[in-house]
Amino acid sequence: MKIKSKHILFLKVSAIVLLSLAGAWLFWSNLYFSSLLMLTGIIGLTISIYYDRKKLVERMEHMIRIIKNTDFTTYFRASSSNDEIDKLMVEMNDALEMFRERTHESMVEEAEAVAWQKLISVLTHEIMNSIAPIISLSETLSECETGNEDESEEYKIMMQAMEAIHRRSVGLLSFVENYRKLTRLPQPVLHPIVLKPMLTSLQQLTSSYGIAFTFDVYPEQMILKADKGMVEQLLLNLLKNAKEACEGIENSAIEVKAEKVGNSIKISVSDNGQGIVPEARDKIFIPFYSTKAKGSGIGLSLCKQIVLRHGGKMSLNSDNNLTKFIAEFPD
Repeated sequence: MKIKSKHILFLKVSAIVLLSLAGAWLFWSNLYFSSLLMLTGIIGLTISIYYDRKKLVERMEHMIRIIKNTDFTTYFRASSSNDEIDKLMVEMNDALEMFRERTHESMVEEAEAVAWQKLISVLTHEIMNSIAPIISLSETLSECETGNEDESEEYKIMMQAMEAIHRRSVGLLSFVENYRKLTRLPQPVLHPIVLKPMLTSLQQLTSSYGIAFTFDVYPEQMILKADKGMVEQLLLNLLKNAKEACEGIENSAIEVKAEKVGNSIKISVSDNGQGIVPEARDKIFIPFYSTKAKGSGIGLSLCKQIVLRHGGKMSLNSDNNLTKFIAEFPD
């Protein structure tokens, strides 16, 4: 059975104390050679403790150096014993594994966001370049007058077609402009935000839109370092979605909750509305995707982009009774 390192240290210290007492007694008894042997044993044990501690420090320095160099592929070798150092190694491996998973998720989300932004940028550029001359030409043709009062039926049909082309082209242009917002989102300007007064102000603002919600902040004086305009835009979008989800629901309730969890601040918007069907939950943040018949598919995508720009992440919890969108910001 292997002795734990803390027990070995205790035994060595105890041995040093006993040898010191014995050496002092031998010295006072004029047994100098025996006391010299005791002194040699004390020095040997002291050196042994020194090298034990040195070995421990070197292992810890190695672990810290690996983390500082962001080499998170390493696993610290540990035996199956219950030694404290081996337990520490196991805990470090668990912590690194958790960090690897979170880093991977964050990198995937960031890569996905960048890919969508590039796609949207290319699409909007090509669509707008194609649609602009169509609008210009349809306007020109629609304004042309023949001066002939007895215009043929074919001419009237053509003019109606031109007006329809112009109307739909302008609508498409407006539609594309909405998606350009995702690629033109500015970098956040961070300032300390006291959340409770901001939510109180937002509560007063949304009441004029027919949106009623309650909120809870813990701790009450919690401060979030973020771009206030972006955070308000995020919450307005989520509150608008929650209100629409609660239409036709009796005793509907919308709640905003802000709390500090570990090294992050989580702001959630929940409602007891219609919920989100399981097959839509994995696609709800994808640009162009919407569960509403007349939805643009930009609101939740924009929310996620705002949170990602702050170095956070956006998630969804939904079942038949509750839908909760969670924005997690680094503290």
